[in-house]
Amino acid sequence: MPGVPFILQGAKRLFDAKALYAQVVITDDCNLSCSYCNEYLPGAAPVPLATLQERVEQLNTLGVMVYDLLGGEPLLHPDLTSLIRYMKTSGQHENIVILITNGFLLTPKKVAALNEAGLDMMQISVDSIVPTASSQKALKTLLPKLHMLAREARFSVKVQSVLTADTRLQYDDFRQLLADLPFDFSFSLLHRPGGHVAIQGEDYVRLLTEHNLFAGMQLYRQHAEEMLRGDDSRPWKCLGGSKFLYVTAAGDVQFCSQNHEFRKPLAAVTLADLRANHRHKACEPGCALGCARLVSHALGAPLKTLQTSLSMVARIRRATKIGPSVTTPTTPVATSSG
Repeated sequence: MPGVPFILQGAKRLFDAKALYAQVVITDDCNLSCSYCNEYLPGAAPVPLATLQERVEQLNTLGVMVYDLLGGEPLLHPDLTSLIRYMKTSGQHENIVILITNGFLLTPKKVAALNEAGLDMMQISVDSIVPTASSQKALKTLLPKLHMLAREARFSVKVQSVLTADTRLQYDDFRQLLADLPFDFSFSLLHRPGGHVAIQGEDYVRLLTEHNLFAGMQLYRQHAEEMLRGDDSRPWKCLGGSKFLYVTAAGDVQFCSQNHEFRKPLAAVTLADLRANHRHKACEPGCALGCARLVSHALGAPLKTLQTSLSMVARIRRATKIGPSVTTPTTPVATSSG
């Protein structure tokens, strides 16, 4: 259960060359085919457990303390709970493990297994009330599973949506239908291939304000509002490839899911690579990848984001200590970019 030792160890990442956060693809296979997503390959084989364990050890050595498990759809991996259990007990420091899933494959038995394995947080991707042309991740389909999670999960749960021209019109009703569930909520800014923001307009800015989205993540919120108004001039430094690592199913490290400028087998990545990647990148203006932005803003301006970081850890501690998910203010855990 993350606590003071985790915070103290994580504080070292402000000063050393090591990484802090990693997104690890454990299978490219997915049970859905959302039109805006380019991060899946139907029918792909899961990465073997032994291979994933080796990658975790390598990432632990590089300093990683917070992990997102991604697909495709990670619930398709047959050894998911064994992997989580291994991640929670390996390394010289505490690890936070977050599972990002569309939720369609959840069952009470799987939730119980995730509880036992020590999962810290689950992010459920739900985009619309009913299926749309761009997304099959519909609330009407998932609502029974979300209520089951509220009863059974002993990890924190966050509902995440990707706003599109279709789903933004339903967002107020979407949130109303979820009002009695004790979860956090947020949305990703839809991006084009390459990661740049693909939506603009005051309607999206209104949703940020009315639903208090990106609360506590003020630096990104400022950037988000400006990008949604067509202004991506505010400077920032992406720490992809240094503090934030994206590991493909093939075992290569990239800056993020969308940028392949740096690509190297994880087994060959060194601290010298992380130092070299701690620099500005050409893709920064207009970047809508909240996952990379979270780490970059938090570690790039630690005094301004200290409350955010402490809030995230405190929220996870409450959820893992007292059982079924509890209502807390929305905090900026890393978010799938869609």
